[in-house]
Amino acid sequence: MLLLAGLSHRTAPVALRETLAFDQVRAGESLRRLAVEFPGTEGVILSTCNRVELYVACNGAAQPTAEELAQFLARCHQISPATLGECLYHRRQEEVAEHLFSVAGSLDSLVLGETQILAQVKQAYQTACEAGTVGTALHALFQRAFAAAKDIHKQTGLSGGHVSVASVAVELLRGVFDRFDEKTVLLVGTGKMAGLMLRSLQALHPARLIATNRSPERTARMAAQWSLEAADYNRLPELLIAADIVLTSTGSPEPILTAERIKPLLKSRHYRPLVIVDIAVPRDVEAAVGRLHNVYLYNIDDLEQVAAGNRRRRGDQERRSREIVARHTEDFMHWFRARHTGPLVRALYQHCRRIGQAEVETLLAAHPELTPQQQQAIEKLARRVVGKILHLPVTELTAPTSHPKRMHLAEAIQQLFRLAPAAGAGEGAVAGTDAESGSLSDAANEQQRGADVEQPPRSG
Repeated sequence: MLLLAGLSHRTAPVALRETLAFDQVRAGESLRRLAVEFPGTEGVILSTCNRVELYVACNGAAQPTAEELAQFLARCHQISPATLGECLYHRRQEEVAEHLFSVAGSLDSLVLGETQILAQVKQAYQTACEAGTVGTALHALFQRAFAAAKDIHKQTGLSGGHVSVASVAVELLRGVFDRFDEKTVLLVGTGKMAGLMLRSLQALHPARLIATNRSPERTARMAAQWSLEAADYNRLPELLIAADIVLTSTGSPEPILTAERIKPLLKSRHYRPLVIVDIAVPRDVEAAVGRLHNVYLYNIDDLEQVAAGNRRRRGDQERRSREIVARHTEDFMHWFRARHTGPLVRALYQHCRRIGQAEVETLLAAHPELTPQQQQAIEKLARRVVGKILHLPVTELTAPTSHPKRMHLAEAIQQLFRLAPAAGAGEGAVAGTDAESGSLSDAANEQQRGADVEQPPRSG
């Protein structure tokens, strides 16, 4: 079973998203705890500025409920599950695959077509691998997600233009100011997002562009790369007085700009307007700063209006991208269903054929007068009866479209016929390869041995 519990910019404000955010260390620790609480469960935690999502693969016996996943996420941050409320969404089976492929392809991003999310999905997968919580199912799921994202970026124009949170943040400034040749821009933070903002900022040609960070070495490297001023982080109050625009994107777990810190500087600024754009999660700037006189604070949620225009301009590319996601989802679920139902179908046919063969042998032993032709006719009849009896249940198990009761049908058949679970079913197969249909092919071949036996349909 594939399960997902999460929240995103579509369902939760930034204040809640930052409360639930994971860094790599905490994600690894939490995943190992998940494996202890739900033995045999695979897990990946994806945590970005716009979403926190827990992907789970598990068998029927250890399957956590939606409520248990919500409680687990809340415990990781020592908050009440009630805090998450209706902001938390849940997905199951193919909905999980379709959602992840859309996320990796940036179709669920605040900025449609942004490319940073794919790297973040890969990092989340790598963190889970290092924690030892990725098995066959999630390995195949995430590998397919990477392939879907690659096809989207390769086959559509979704990534053209301003397609990152950083570039949209700069685009927001274009709507605030008419000109920048007299503005001083202060960049707080020197990570990847800062570099993306600089790429767009330089096109505005501000009068003065300053970067600062707690690490003097990183600040110096960025200044050399982008030909801007590097400033000591200890001079931050002085820099805030000089700036007209402040862009922040640090990895600090706590706000670095508070109302208490900025309010005393306003008089020295002669109450000039100060525009602050904070794209960090957790936030670099506390909300109270936006209530100070002549201070205009924008956080990542405020970029939605700019991003909406971006989505409208990419309508055709988005439709093409969703077609790619649908195709990859169908291909993955083909493998995923076949991985579990193939061994079950094969075991079911073998079990019923053994019963039929035993009855045939008993009959033939009691009637030695039968000719070889008559014996062959009886054996053929037994195979045909088995094939016809199993045709409909096998059709339900292996239908190409999703069956809402497929898992319950499989469990019922396994229990009713007392079939042992197939050891290592599907292990080693990788979604998207010729191994996808191997299990069902084996089951079909099992029937092929008898002439005129009904063939079970291949998984779609």
